[in-house]
Amino acid sequence: MRASVVVPARNRLSLLARTLETLVDQDLSPADYEIIVCDDGSTQDIAAVLARFAAAPVVIRLNRQPPHGPAAARNLGIRLSAAPIVIFVDSDVEADKALVRCLLSAFAAHEEWAGAEAALYPLGEPAGVLWDAPASLGGGRYHTAGIAYRRAVLLAVGGFDEEFTLPACEDVELAVRVLARGPIGFVPDAKVWHPRRRVTAGTHWRWRHHWRYQTILAVRYGILAFPDRPCGPFPRLRVAWAAVASLPGGRLWSALKASPDAPCEACLGSLLALFDIVCGLWMLPSILFAAVPVRRDNMVHRRSGQA
Repeated sequence: MRASVVVPARNRLSLLARTLETLVDQDLSPADYEIIVCDDGSTQDIAAVLARFAAAPVVIRLNRQPPHGPAAARNLGIRLSAAPIVIFVDSDVEADKALVRCLLSAFAAHEEWAGAEAALYPLGEPAGVLWDAPASLGGGRYHTAGIAYRRAVLLAVGGFDEEFTLPACEDVELAVRVLARGPIGFVPDAKVWHPRRRVTAGTHWRWRHHWRYQTILAVRYGILAFPDRPCGPFPRLRVAWAAVASLPGGRLWSALKASPDAPCEACLGSLLALFDIVCGLWMLPSILFAAVPVRRDNMVHRRSGQA
């Protein structure tokens, strides 16, 4: 076996089913990889979804834990993986048929690589200020929607930081530590697609919690969101400025540029950009004063409730 594909999941059964459909249909031998689904405290019947793939030639294993977040679910997958390469695929993406093969070929061609990043494309609804999807068309974003690491490196750096309990910034935090041990290459022929989703005021209100994680990245590593964006000598102030000014301002500018073609959408987008300022102000005490937790090695830490 050459690769273990780890898929963290919580509910969203139809999306998970589509992800698994694309993963069992890879263009390499089923003996070359396994799929490990890590159920992070679902209230829906994920086992029923996996039962649809009982006849698939690829081994699919289901493991469960209480709801601790996607970082902890991926760590469970790392610990249970049996292959030297661990590929992370989120439970709401569609994988290209060549994804696993291209990532494995990249590692074989670049022995110095610690990781290999797939290209990530938005899927579905047309681009607009009221639609959102992550993307990585040239690398350097390290989204766990589609990325692979050498298992030995993951164990050496201690896995994902489980203080990141939401799906935000935990992928970049891991990548920063991996990059200290070796490069993470970009593999454009390895592709995944992530659906665009409608953005509402509720979305922005939930996103406000991401500033806490951005603060951890800034204080620990001196970066703002990604490793190629240094935040300067005053990291908390830089994050605060981004939360209440630069990010809302950028979103407002994008909405205004869209107004000639989509005036109603642009108006709503402008209101959401202004609401971002409220969200940023709400998080200022946390950004400026909350303690940054000490990272621990989660590869030696065991959680209860695994099955």
